[in-house]
Amino acid sequence: MFILRKADIRMTIKLIDYLRDGETDIVPALLTALDSLSDGDTLELGGGTYHLFPGKALTKHYYISNNDAGDKPIAIPLIGKHDIMIDGGGAELIFHGGILPIVVDGSSDVTVKNLTIDYATPFFSQAEIISSDRYTTVLRFDGEEFGCTVAPDGRFRFVTHDPVTGETGHADAESPLSLEFDSTLRDGFIPSPHKPPYFPDSLGKTDHGFLSPMFRRVSLEETDKNTINMYGNLGFEHTPGNYLVMTYSSREFPGIFVTDSKNVTLEGVTLHHTASMGVICQLSENITLRGVKAEPRPGSKRLISVNADATHFVNCRGKIELENCKFVRMMDDACNIHGIYGICREFVDGTTIRVGFGHPQQRGINFFRRGDELALVNSDTAETVAVRKVISSTYTSPDSLRITVDRPMPVADGNFVVENRSTAPDVHVVGCESGFNRPRGFLLSSAGRIEVENSVFYNMNQGIQLGAELTDWYESGPVMNAYIHDNDFRNSAYAGGAAIVTHDLTSSVPEEFFHGLIVIENNSFTQSAPRILSANYVRELVYRNNTFTADDTMPHHGQIGDDGLRILNCGRIVTE
Repeated sequence: MFILRKADIRMTIKLIDYLRDGETDIVPALLTALDSLSDGDTLELGGGTYHLFPGKALTKHYYISNNDAGDKPIAIPLIGKHDIMIDGGGAELIFHGGILPIVVDGSSDVTVKNLTIDYATPFFSQAEIISSDRYTTVLRFDGEEFGCTVAPDGRFRFVTHDPVTGETGHADAESPLSLEFDSTLRDGFIPSPHKPPYFPDSLGKTDHGFLSPMFRRVSLEETDKNTINMYGNLGFEHTPGNYLVMTYSSREFPGIFVTDSKNVTLEGVTLHHTASMGVICQLSENITLRGVKAEPRPGSKRLISVNADATHFVNCRGKIELENCKFVRMMDDACNIHGIYGICREFVDGTTIRVGFGHPQQRGINFFRRGDELALVNSDTAETVAVRKVISSTYTSPDSLRITVDRPMPVADGNFVVENRSTAPDVHVVGCESGFNRPRGFLLSSAGRIEVENSVFYNMNQGIQLGAELTDWYESGPVMNAYIHDNDFRNSAYAGGAAIVTHDLTSSVPEEFFHGLIVIENNSFTQSAPRILSANYVRELVYRNNTFTADDTMPHHGQIGDDGLRILNCGRIVTE
């Protein structure tokens, strides 16, 4: 007798069957459709343009690494789902206000494909620079989408317009992140190589930690509708005719958030705009992005796509694959893959330590599981002192982990951090493109095998950065096996630095090599000056069969070492 099980029945659910006539907000229909989605099923959105609002969304509290924690209204919550597919069929999802588009949580074998994410009102503003001298800059905002006034307390008050509801709102910001876009350079309106990003701080607060050098004290005067005089000694002059872009939102609402999940694929997903990162994945295993894009909507006036990183991966496992992706015009990096350095606050006993977080946006992330390898690292020398197996890792508060290991640790005087050596994914980047963003392309910090091939980089600063940093963001770990080949660096690092950089660990001074084997071969570098590679603390470095072509279409920013190479404190070096 043949018994048909539910697992053998794969159903296709259509969103159109849940939509009500005249209903503007599709979130209720989506939530109902998702409730009927069983393991093995597909939800088809069926193309078209849909609007989504936070009022009837599912709300859940999340700690999201490198983003802001809090209660998140979620439009498409894929929580505890297995072997499912969301097929947009070319659907355009237009979000309104503070809402997180997609969450994948505690799920496995999930595919999201063929859809576009955008926001009706952007979480940034932009203004034409009318005039500027050392102390006064006149800004004219496009009132149709980017209006701005001055709040009674002297802050920027950005005017927001919702094209669907017709509602007008405002967002006050004392220190929006600002970046000048040059209208005269190649491709027009790309980040200026001559003007640093900064925060025009209208209230004069000074305690901003490692970001303090980016703050500039200003005062504001509204002289006409959407015209504001900005007074203050910036240390440079803006260029009339260029545009100033200001992101005023916090990092509350990334586009797609993946946590505690396995075998997740994003395919044919376009992010025209998000309030924070485009895609952020944490504590997950085997993530594939295929044909994912972050770029402004073609034909729009908007100069940037997402407000932060296009993609970001924290303490993931297995393999991270990015294939034929395009990340352009972000206000932060194209891709960042790393772990967390937790700060040792107290050695409770030989096998138990209390661990805190160096950056507030890492709090609440339990980045160890039972059986993982914990490495105890001297943060002054970057030396690994001990490696132990984790017995338990529990929160005593969102700011503190209590970790027990299998054997006593040889603790001496000094400053220590811990990292998870079991969360070191293999990384494969192929056929990708990134550029015209602030500041960098791909930041790759993993002890797994890293391969970057057949990709194009034209980022404002370095195209590829390898390695960890023990200050500020506390992002781990060393690069043990990296193969960078057959890529095209087109004026990468045009604002300074080098196309490829191994991170020098900032304040730390390693007593031994920090990185393992790094091979750089068959790449082309087209730049106004040789600024190809800056390598530090690499055990074995191979640099061969690469070509440099001079190109004066982008500004000259100096040369790095002989033939564009700066190699310091490295072991075996092969150059051909």
